[in-house]
Amino acid sequence: MGWEDLEVVDPEAEKASKGQDATATGVLEQERKQAWGTKQFQQYIGADVTSLLSVPVWIMEPFTILQKAAEIMEYTELLDAADTTEDEFDRFALVAAYCVSPFGAAERAWKPFNPILGETFELAVGSGVRYLAEQVSHHPPICAAHAQNSHFRYDLVSAPTTRFLGNSLEVYPYGRTRITLVRTNEVYTLVPPNAMVHNIVIGRTWVDAYGPMTINCHTTGAKCRLDFKPCGWFGYGRYEFEGFVYDKDGVKRVKLTGKWSQYADAVRCDPEGVPLPDEPVKRLWTCTAKPAGDYYSFTTFAHKLNSSEGIRAPLPSDSRRRPDRANLAAGQMAAAGSDKMRLEEMQRAERRERDKRSDSWVPRWFRKVEQPKLYDGELEIEKVPFWEFTGDYLQQSEGAEAKADEINGKGFCPWQYPDIHEKL
Repeated sequence: MGWEDLEVVDPEAEKASKGQDATATGVLEQERKQAWGTKQFQQYIGADVTSLLSVPVWIMEPFTILQKAAEIMEYTELLDAADTTEDEFDRFALVAAYCVSPFGAAERAWKPFNPILGETFELAVGSGVRYLAEQVSHHPPICAAHAQNSHFRYDLVSAPTTRFLGNSLEVYPYGRTRITLVRTNEVYTLVPPNAMVHNIVIGRTWVDAYGPMTINCHTTGAKCRLDFKPCGWFGYGRYEFEGFVYDKDGVKRVKLTGKWSQYADAVRCDPEGVPLPDEPVKRLWTCTAKPAGDYYSFTTFAHKLNSSEGIRAPLPSDSRRRPDRANLAAGQMAAAGSDKMRLEEMQRAERRERDKRSDSWVPRWFRKVEQPKLYDGELEIEKVPFWEFTGDYLQQSEGAEAKADEINGKGFCPWQYPDIHEKL
């Protein structure tokens, strides 16, 4: 049986509606078959297609990868609570629940826009959290992000790779995540599980996460391992995870269980992993209910990230200002496709101009560190380069609140040589 005939059925297909009617769904599936089923795409089987392919806008969501990375900021109250918790292992359990929480938004199978080099996304959320992400490399695609408030600091370098398998796409979330709690100055690092996007060509597209998630506290020596179960036949085990927080001697102290799409529970346990008598099971995290019938399966928080209402005027390089994203959000697919192609050509023109002038490109808000101190378990810099936040962004005075029609799709300028481009 050839790959083009293979169908992996979503075990909860009847429940997983994107708000499309039957006609729209049929048209979309036919377009997918025509695009992905060509020999042009078959040549990429087994390859990393992270930046190889320019895909049509009808399989995309009006969201950028920088915005998608910011979904980690939805439940920052878990880190606030961890910072004020006295017990070491209860504190670690809250950090672990926070690391699971972004998976509550991981089921969307639409592709976000690849950021333009120098593109940014900024966010104010939670209890005084300020977040900034910047696209620091185009080939390979890498984004760096930083967030902080009075309770925590969060640093991310994301350099994912993929493997195209014909009717599915395996995603390896290579990166470097560090979380620092302010009160204890504890540093945690995270290695997330892999993901698989099923039914890219045939059938209803759906996403699964599987494998180990490991979290290390390099200050105390404590560790956590959570095993995400792969979806089995008839949906058996889908979304489920289970694991433990271990002390520095490798003894189990807290058992964690749940469904990564819904909730995370914790209970103190004995060294064999058995819950202690009379110990209550604590619900540490509950996924916020998702809007019903949303076309792109956006969460309420994703809609907030995509909104230009009631925010301070962001940098000219901000994702909200992208005209292709704004047009797709408005349902103007032809205009979105045209704008996407225009931005990609402008990016190529920037590269040619750099080569012509023998210039280099330097990010505005992050700097590259050639010989950083790495913690045990972190990927080597050859696989994930080290970018650190300069702090300059936090010294910028916040702009005045602007009207949405002055931000949404307007004034996008991440360019090094803005004078060579036509005004957007």
